[in-house]
Amino acid sequence: MSSPAEHFNIEHWLGREQLHELLCKSGSLPSAASKILMYVASGAPLGQRVEESASAIGGKLHMSTSATSRAVKVLLTERWLEPAGPIVGVQTYRVGPAVYEALELDKDGTPLEDADRPLATVRHLPVPTPID
Repeated sequence: MSSPAEHFNIEHWLGREQLHELLCKSGSLPSAASKILMYVASGAPLGQRVEESASAIGGKLHMSTSATSRAVKVLLTERWLEPAGPIVGVQTYRVGPAVYEALELDKDGTPLEDADRPLATVRHLPVPTPID
């Protein structure tokens, strides 16, 4: 399965509102993971890699090597980040499919059409039993 990021042909930077929405929707992440996600999301256009290693990003964010490593593992597991290939033997990253899903963006970085969005979410509420 290919990633949405692999199909970009335009530069699309996340705007202030989108970064705010991403921060809110990724709020259940540990704080170290959230910091790295926001760094990567704001550090390059969608689909492009941040040309820094995870350890370099962690250093800029004043995080320990172990905290950085754990945070990147969480982000990769939950698909917030994806590997973007090595530069001189060092792995780089870009935002992953979970970012596109959270922001309701298609592979080009444009908002999904209303026709592509679900019409509603159905939740069944418990029905109280009548008391005799």
